[in-house]
Amino acid sequence: MGTEVTYPAGRPDVATTAFSSTETAQRPNVIRDAVAGLLVILGLLLPWNVYFGTGIAGTKGWVFGLLVVATLLSLAALAVSHVGSRGIRTCGHDPASLTGLRLVLNVPYFVVVLGFLAFTTVQSIRFGGTGSVPPGIGPGAWLGAAGALLAAQPVITSAEDEIERHWAKVRRIMGIVSLALALAAVLFNLYWRTRFVVPNIGDPDTGVQNSVVAVSAVLYGVVALAPVIIAARWIMSTQRTGWLATVVLGASSLVAGVFVWVLPVGRDLDAFHGIAQNTSTAGVGFEGYLAWSAVAAIVGTAMLCGAFTRQSADRWRDAARKCLLLIAVWCAGTALLRIVDLFSASVLDLPAPAYNSTVLMAFDLIVALLAMWLLVNAASGAAPKLLIMLLFGLLTALMVARVIVGVALVPRIPPLDPSDINAVYGNTLTQQITSTFDVTLCVLGMALLAIVVVVGNETRKQRKPRTAQASAAPQVEPSTELFAAGSADAPVGLGGASAPATEVIAASTAPAATSKIFRQTPEPDAPASTPDRVAEVLAESTQRFAAGTTYGGATGGRDAGH
Repeated sequence: MGTEVTYPAGRPDVATTAFSSTETAQRPNVIRDAVAGLLVILGLLLPWNVYFGTGIAGTKGWVFGLLVVATLLSLAALAVSHVGSRGIRTCGHDPASLTGLRLVLNVPYFVVVLGFLAFTTVQSIRFGGTGSVPPGIGPGAWLGAAGALLAAQPVITSAEDEIERHWAKVRRIMGIVSLALALAAVLFNLYWRTRFVVPNIGDPDTGVQNSVVAVSAVLYGVVALAPVIIAARWIMSTQRTGWLATVVLGASSLVAGVFVWVLPVGRDLDAFHGIAQNTSTAGVGFEGYLAWSAVAAIVGTAMLCGAFTRQSADRWRDAARKCLLLIAVWCAGTALLRIVDLFSASVLDLPAPAYNSTVLMAFDLIVALLAMWLLVNAASGAAPKLLIMLLFGLLTALMVARVIVGVALVPRIPPLDPSDINAVYGNTLTQQITSTFDVTLCVLGMALLAIVVVVGNETRKQRKPRTAQASAAPQVEPSTELFAAGSADAPVGLGGASAPATEVIAASTAPAATSKIFRQTPEPDAPASTPDRVAEVLAESTQRFAAGTTYGGATGGRDAGH
């Protein structure tokens, strides 16, 4: 006779975590491919660098033609996945061949992205330290690369795709390349900024000024490199909470890139209009944004498929804490740079107003301290949930206000030639204090607030049924727990009389939800049990056991015969 396997109440069957039919698997595939198509199309409509893209003068037609062809091939990979004989709607389709076709059709898009990456790297080194602006990598490349990676992913057949088997090496390579490019950019910029001041540090007249310039360049490079290092650890980590944090950061970067490019205020927020340059020249450079958006696309499908379950609350909380650490490190670093700016302006006798750096330093310190407080107290659970939600909202508001103040307090200067203003980069600010990464952190703060609210509501919903079940559950007396467990060594009733073996066996073999506990109520005139009576019963049961008899008369004999 087969054994029937049952699962405890409240625990989902393991078999339900996989999509058992084509109809069930269609929804995540459709959503993933719809997002991929939208990102690829937006990548075609936004700039790829300061020299190329929709809306940028001087864009070469043949390069744009290559991008159009690559975009159409990526869209074709999405189309064949849902239409025709190979589509997932077709009964008996081959997921392996469809996965290979999706990858092949997106290879040209990857080649285009790598070509732009190689071009901007060479041009940055070539024009470094001069007045020429390096091309950078714009939001069009971030969006397009993310969309192509989504379009190239295998057909979803389970709630959490096999990331390690398909994309683990690609993810690690992206993390290493991002870190290497960021470190190289910092070192190159450090050389270009200090090549004329370092040899003159020992000069008695200008040594102090030269030292201040060198130290400032080092600190700016370290602060710009810190977010890339933190995110690279998430990317190369084996913990899924780090990947989920990367998904949130990458999505925030894409939203911020579109925001800074599309809205007119974007030029004031970032002098390069959202087209990121090298790290330490514009806060975080393309070495961060491109890798974050690409890795978010790689692991995003699997992370989000498994992140909307009742058991995923802890995963979301850990990801939120990682993002809080990133916010705290960046704001603490920028507060340090405000102090360096004040000191440099004083030593170098620069006509820079001190009030803007002082106010911005205060905002940075408040945001950094609040983020650290939330990081510690949200993890310990000591603070009330409502207070945590309110403080997350305050953190988001302060980060937005920090960006607004960073634009409003900076003095303006009239352009030397108003008729010769570049359509892509440059503004009238005397000093660029904000950047695209500051806008990214604002979007990240809004995402964290949404995570805290949703996870908090879900946690409260889960606690209500548990509380109701706990209040409705019958209270078992300690003296009867032994019977509920089906112990055969104590078949004696509460009043000292022996319990029938059939009732004891029934109590031990019945399911936990319907187990009956044997209780024998003493008669009103029966004397209360005494220690002597207990000892007498134990001695009697020992004698019967030694004689080979059982409780329950004939029934016990039949059982013993078996």
